[in-house]
Amino acid sequence: MSTINKKKLELLGEAPADDGKKKRTNKLTAEEKKKAKEEASTTSAAESSEPATPTINIEQLIGRDVDVGNNADILAQHRAATGGRVVTRFPPEPNGYLHIGHAKAIRFNFEVAKQYGGYTYLRFDDTNPDKECQEYIDHIKEIVGWLGYNPYATTASSDYFQELYEIAVKLIKKGLAYVCF
Repeated sequence: MSTINKKKLELLGEAPADDGKKKRTNKLTAEEKKKAKEEASTTSAAESSEPATPTINIEQLIGRDVDVGNNADILAQHRAATGGRVVTRFPPEPNGYLHIGHAKAIRFNFEVAKQYGGYTYLRFDDTNPDKECQEYIDHIKEIVGWLGYNPYATTASSDYFQELYEIAVKLIKKGLAYVCF
């Protein structure tokens, strides 16, 4: 016996009689697996009227985080404006060059819209338009195209400043918002 094996025997004791691998005690037999699978399919079919194949219903995604029941008229206006299609936007701030996270967001927004027959806006988040640089705007447009995407339209947050101002005034008059200074 080598010196290494002697030391190992001293420290760890005799090796187990088997191959040393832990035996799984919760392993199911083929028959048990088949029975469990049948029970699962019977249970899911009985509990659900949906098809067995997984599908994404866009209706489940619309307003999933808010109570759309109170906003049925707004949802109806939205559907009329979009034709029921999914409309997304890629909203970069034009104050620097894009990075890998932007590429992921670009792909996600354009691909989800395409998957559901919709379209994507390139919407510059220029909350301070006087400080934005045309170089960055041009670069962002170039990169979106280079990645193979063509926006439905290119807009900017500043395009909506007047409309947002008017909405804010209405909310203040209704007592639903305020200006602290």
